[in-house]
Amino acid sequence: MNNEWVFIENGTTDYTIVIGEQASPSEVYAGAELQTYLREITGVTVPIKNDDGPVTPHEIVVGFNLHMADLASSIDFEQLGSDGFVIRTAGRRLVIAGGALRGTLYGVYTFLENYLGCRWFSPEVSRIPKRSRVTLGDIDIEQVPVLEYREPFFFCAFDGDWAARNKSNGNFPELETRHGGKTEYTSLFVHTFDHFIPVKEHFDAHPEYFSEVGGERIFEKTQLCLTNPEVLELMINRVKAYLGQHPETRILSVSQNDWYNPCQCANCRAVDEYEDSYSGSLIRFVNQVAEAIESEYPEVAIDTLAYQYTRKPPKYVRPRYNVIVRLCSIECCFAHPLETCQELASFKSRAESGVSFAQDLIEWGKVCNRVYIWDYVTNFSNYVMPFPNIRVLQPNIQFFIRNQVKGIFEQGSYEKGGGGEFAELRAYVLSKLLWNPDSDVDTAIDEFLTGYYGMAASPLRQYIDMLHDKVEREHIHTGIYDPPTSDYLSKDLIEQAAALFDRAEMLADDEEILHRVHVARLPIRYVQLSAMPQDVPNRQEHIDQFFADVQAEGITALWEGRSLEKSKQMMEEGSVFLHA
Repeated sequence: MNNEWVFIENGTTDYTIVIGEQASPSEVYAGAELQTYLREITGVTVPIKNDDGPVTPHEIVVGFNLHMADLASSIDFEQLGSDGFVIRTAGRRLVIAGGALRGTLYGVYTFLENYLGCRWFSPEVSRIPKRSRVTLGDIDIEQVPVLEYREPFFFCAFDGDWAARNKSNGNFPELETRHGGKTEYTSLFVHTFDHFIPVKEHFDAHPEYFSEVGGERIFEKTQLCLTNPEVLELMINRVKAYLGQHPETRILSVSQNDWYNPCQCANCRAVDEYEDSYSGSLIRFVNQVAEAIESEYPEVAIDTLAYQYTRKPPKYVRPRYNVIVRLCSIECCFAHPLETCQELASFKSRAESGVSFAQDLIEWGKVCNRVYIWDYVTNFSNYVMPFPNIRVLQPNIQFFIRNQVKGIFEQGSYEKGGGGEFAELRAYVLSKLLWNPDSDVDTAIDEFLTGYYGMAASPLRQYIDMLHDKVEREHIHTGIYDPPTSDYLSKDLIEQAAALFDRAEMLADDEEILHRVHVARLPIRYVQLSAMPQDVPNRQEHIDQFFADVQAEGITALWEGRSLEKSKQMMEEGSVFLHA
């Protein structure tokens, strides 16, 4: 920094933190957080005062208030939106101000990160430097996120303080009013057709409300008949009723159930053939719901999916301005960037031949003004298994944003206790990329590994690089349901990985770091046990110990939606863990 001056030195400061008397809850909290961390770093408590007194030369102005009246005209608060901020010096005064909802709070955390070296790696592990002397200098930065919605969906990322400090504003973290709240989907996040119009409630009297497949209306794994006017009327009424009961909702999902079987009645088929996609009848239906609620609920957007059979955009109809389309990448390979890899790694028999996810994204970006992405960043049949996707996180997010994406949901190991391979690392790196897609990923990884694993960081970084080098060098494709017998988990690689973890354990600074290394090693043990012949002596003892260690960590699932008991039974039987 140029033109440096002393801010805190030898236990004293003449600075104060100024908060507006009309400050928002998150701005008040921002001032308190700044005071707390300055005290933790330096031992000095910088006093907080309201803006009703005179302006002084040495103050930190937090949020828009009377003490920045001379600066307000140079800050475009409308451009900053709810989450953007400026950090700026004026003489010897420091201003951290942004959107009243979350921007000022994010500005404080960015100041603590960029200028004082703070990091929040996980809810339990942070890096807060100790300094007896803090200097400031000329600062003039502005940050406005490209994405309005940012959600790394990992169990470890649900902590509200961690989420706010890493500028995640998703639906699932425990974000409170003091954090500026969240992007509020409420409980109806996805696959809501059956919630609003349950097949068990309506099928007997009105089978015509549901999918016609092969000439018959079906009860099992059905969707809605989207061209039936009674279905539309019922959906509108129930959506309005829900919004009346949940006024905090800002996004409401009206989306297909989590299986196939779109309606193929004459009317639905005619629409979808005309639109050249099953998304044709879906977008027409959702548009009508969105239009019906807009006057009464102008702040609410209706969300739907472009998922599997609806992934391809319609030829003619366009989503309304208050419709969000969440495009899902579930079929894709996640070892290579989505922009260039067209390999289908999951649901190969169901995906439309010759149509790439990348092309669908490009086309949706041309016709929809609010495209969100539902991306997948773990193995859902085997959470605790090596998954070489870290190097594609940045190019994928950058590709999304180049195609007009406004929000990203990164689905990881979300079940209670977590358990995904390097879940905390992935959540941390993703939070950085969702805020700034041009972040230095290698630096973020190295900072995390050093902060979280101490002296053991180096062999763990070697392991991560070795795993990713293999899938790149050998052009191996990976999907989100791959088994532990996958090609990239060769015997040689697992042996080398085990040696690196042996070294990491030897280098561990203390018992806590050693424990974290043991947790990081669970994926290697999992692959070893999955490949172990059933006649190996003490095999059952190894399995029992593995699952005891998993349970001791509070991990509740190794496979999405399956119990640990079921996973253990399958391992004991020597079954291959494939997605059903």
